[in-house]
Amino acid sequence: MSQASKGKSGSDALPAREELAGLLEKARQLSAQTRCLIDQALARGISHRLKADSTFVTDVDLAVEEHVRSALSGWFPSHGILGEEFDACNPDADYQWIIDPIDGTRSLRHRVPLFGTILALHVRGQPVLGVIDLPGLKRCYSGALGLGTWCNGRRLQVADLARDDTLEQEILSIGERAQFHKAGKADVLEHLYRSHPSVRTYCDCFGHCLALEGSVGAMIDPDLRLWDVAATPVLAREAGCSFHWLRRDEKSRKGGCYDVVFGKPRVVDWVMRLWNRQPF
Repeated sequence: MSQASKGKSGSDALPAREELAGLLEKARQLSAQTRCLIDQALARGISHRLKADSTFVTDVDLAVEEHVRSALSGWFPSHGILGEEFDACNPDADYQWIIDPIDGTRSLRHRVPLFGTILALHVRGQPVLGVIDLPGLKRCYSGALGLGTWCNGRRLQVADLARDDTLEQEILSIGERAQFHKAGKADVLEHLYRSHPSVRTYCDCFGHCLALEGSVGAMIDPDLRLWDVAATPVLAREAGCSFHWLRRDEKSRKGGCYDVVFGKPRVVDWVMRLWNRQPF
């Protein structure tokens, strides 16, 4: 987790259920507003530029993050905010909102409707609330500790792979090949391809949502920034997924550097043995 959000831990330090429900409602309101901003931007056309780290940013990324920051600062002036495009605000606050205004900017640029907006709340370093909104698909995934995970009005509960079902029946979703190389896990990717018949690239938050639905057996997503994955742990666990957040280096660059594996428990166990180079 981010250095900015660290502090006292323990379940007694976390928000009460009623407070979390109110915070979740605010986060859902924001997601509805940002979806409107994105729809309007796509209708009029978007512009983009290359950032210093060789990734693209669009005028939509900037507008969405500015809108979310403004709303959060008005509602919760003592809370911290960490986002992809602008400097951190109140980095020592116990409550840290984490924003990825457009996760999947390349998809947005090419009008592939698999991009999303991510908003999460971490309290003293623990993820307690998350929203992943997919404007192009009109799906909003949201939830909080003890409140379940929901897609629009439908509660999600991932069923584990039955003991008499084989792993080969499951789809394994992965991030892009370059992510595995950057994480030093190129050998894991090649082993996945050799040992499983259905490994598919469903990258960015779209792949995360497929795992929350149980549509794929597991999502294997290395070399992420904090804002890429900030909403996923609480959503995954509340949906019944097994989740492994493999921290590698928080200080290497803004947003840290993380590898995650999550999904149906039996499938995740198999992937984790491969990831850790253990015998099957």
